[in-house]
Amino acid sequence: MRIIVGMGIVTITLLAFTLFAGTDQQGAFSFPKNLGSKVSAQSAIADSSLLPCFARDTVYFVPCNGKSIRVEIKVARFANASTRRKMLLLLPGWNFADTQWCTRTRVCDEATRRGYDVMLVEMGKSVYMDSLYPQMRADYRLHPTRTWLWDSVLKPLQKRTYFTDRGIPSDPIKTVDGDVYHKSLMLPIPSYVMGLSTGARGALLLALEHPEAFVGCAGLSGDYNPLLMKNDNLMINCLGKYDDVPWRWRGTNNIELRVDALRIPVYLAHGTDDKVVPWQQTASLFKAMESSVNFQQRASTFQKTYDDVGFVRTLFVKGAGHNYSFWNEAGLKFLDYFDELND
Repeated sequence: MRIIVGMGIVTITLLAFTLFAGTDQQGAFSFPKNLGSKVSAQSAIADSSLLPCFARDTVYFVPCNGKSIRVEIKVARFANASTRRKMLLLLPGWNFADTQWCTRTRVCDEATRRGYDVMLVEMGKSVYMDSLYPQMRADYRLHPTRTWLWDSVLKPLQKRTYFTDRGIPSDPIKTVDGDVYHKSLMLPIPSYVMGLSTGARGALLLALEHPEAFVGCAGLSGDYNPLLMKNDNLMINCLGKYDDVPWRWRGTNNIELRVDALRIPVYLAHGTDDKVVPWQQTASLFKAMESSVNFQQRASTFQKTYDDVGFVRTLFVKGAGHNYSFWNEAGLKFLDYFDELND
């Protein structure tokens, strides 16, 4: 396969390769005391329910629309004592098993080896909408939205210092000589999100709407602008027909039209032979980033700190399709990018 990588910082050039010249039903959930935690020898905290991170692989269930949604945490296997602990949320595509990130790619194993706790959520036929709309097909309404994912799954983990840049909520903070100290001595765990197919749109939407929660995000083979796919049955069955509700196709679920608000470094990848989601979805989003003054200003500020890491990177693989072979290859490159952001 021929691989072409593009990096964008201030003035982003679209690749050296020109290919072709409703409401949610929220369920109450109390995070289980001590679940997946043990007090380590290094910890001075007496109550293990206050331990910020998971100590062993853990599976638990969260209610959603009358069902129990499976959540799995695979804890980091540290290569050495100096490796900093991190969190990686991996989002599946439409009707893909979340566990296939681990069974069909090397991303899970490689991430845990590098110090990431890996989080998997059983999203089913979710298209990561913000709400359940009246026009949404009945069976699609049974699956989680991204609003539920944030409110019921991710936000509760802030008390363990995941998905936050502020430490434990209500944990008193003081600054001494420019250093931040939390009363509990628990520092936020850097969190990242990566998604494939529809999970890519979920990853970018979460990062866009909760910039305090993520250090970086990545999208593989994603669809980011429904307006480019007005005849797509998946979008029609979720949003309703464009002619009936055009505002919804241009609203909160359209990432390209919200690119001004994207504040998180992002890596995008697509195969040029993708028969499910056209590669133009990624190329069009990238062009929107180029055209956004606000996005470019943030990229310029980012460059001053991270030099050549790149506020946005793109990877187009000639001949690659919508499959796990490509997602494995690109997912491992995404891990490299996240590591650079964490340095």
